[in-house]
Amino acid sequence: MTIQKKHIFLIIIIIFGILATVFFIQRYVVERDARRAEQARKDAISEVIHTRTASDNTTSTDPFFDTDTVRILLIGLDTRAGSDVSHCDAIQLVEITKSTETIVITAVPRGTYAPLPPGTAVTSSEYYVSNSCALGGIEYGIANIQKILGVEADYVAFIGFSELMGALRTLRLPATDTLQWLRHRQGYAIGEPQRARNHSTFLKTMLVRFTPDNISKADTTLHYLLYQLINTDMSFAMVQSLVQTLSDMRIYERPDAITLAMRPAYDVEDIAYDPNEAGAYVTAMVTPVSSHLNAADYQELTEADISTNVITLIEDKHTDSAFITWAWDHKLWFQLSEEQTRLEVQYELLTHYLNILETTEARQAVLGDYVLEMKFLGYTDWATKGEDLIAAELAL
Repeated sequence: MTIQKKHIFLIIIIIFGILATVFFIQRYVVERDARRAEQARKDAISEVIHTRTASDNTTSTDPFFDTDTVRILLIGLDTRAGSDVSHCDAIQLVEITKSTETIVITAVPRGTYAPLPPGTAVTSSEYYVSNSCALGGIEYGIANIQKILGVEADYVAFIGFSELMGALRTLRLPATDTLQWLRHRQGYAIGEPQRARNHSTFLKTMLVRFTPDNISKADTTLHYLLYQLINTDMSFAMVQSLVQTLSDMRIYERPDAITLAMRPAYDVEDIAYDPNEAGAYVTAMVTPVSSHLNAADYQELTEADISTNVITLIEDKHTDSAFITWAWDHKLWFQLSEEQTRLEVQYELLTHYLNILETTEARQAVLGDYVLEMKFLGYTDWATKGEDLIAAELAL
């Protein structure tokens, strides 16, 4: 090879080297910028999501204030899809005393006598405390409940049918079997009072089982998701403080510190709640008496019936903004037993609900809660869908 050809070859190599270097530098810069943009996107999305569990700005985060005992009235409402009437279907007062490190859970059977507003009752059999909520309004019902209990509650917490199903699923309990266990009364000689006692037993079991010994970030997320399923005058900061109190009391290893009571008093049994045996227990209790139950006394929809009714309702009213708001607020999708269908319906309602919300802040709050829930429950693909919606909302 001549010297001239060598020079030309060398020049070509240098040129290719320069071009390659420039190409790789440009590619690195592009990829670096892309990585930075993606990281910024992830950071922005994470900010929306993880600020959901931050303590809110309340004057006080201590639910006890200057007292030794706090009383929380828990009311289960039986509102279902398309219903505007809410009976007080389950009534439990939880009293927590710091000085003695004890808890008293008092049940009020829903069939307990209570006066009703004039003109609202048809027969004497309607004078139930559960009906006082439906016919006189929730505040009227609470007033009657407190008269029966003989004390006033410091706070009130409500949970509906769908929200209860959501809480059971979030706690990874068998939702349908547990709901049947909680609702069952036909197999008991004493009926409704025994069911009310079972509600107290269930609450006691949940307190012992789910009170953490050392509150972790995962615990806080779980508590926040459960908090989102109830309607209460307690702030999340107060709930966090209350959980810390229960943890300090070591309730997780002191079940005897929780006493069960009932107003008015009945002779009832303590029937243990076993999530693995709940369904079989109800079947065993109902089977011997099923032939003696009439349609008015025992009406149970199958899971397929409930799912069909919910899906049909959503299909019929998906353009009704008032219904979509109601369905989202009441977590209607939790009534669906099949997991994939439930997730699809939840996402569909989410997209409809976002279109109703008027502010970016409101949409981000809803999306943050959704992604937090999906991640905690392990639904990665749906969490990604939610993050994409956040990114679109942030124009990232």
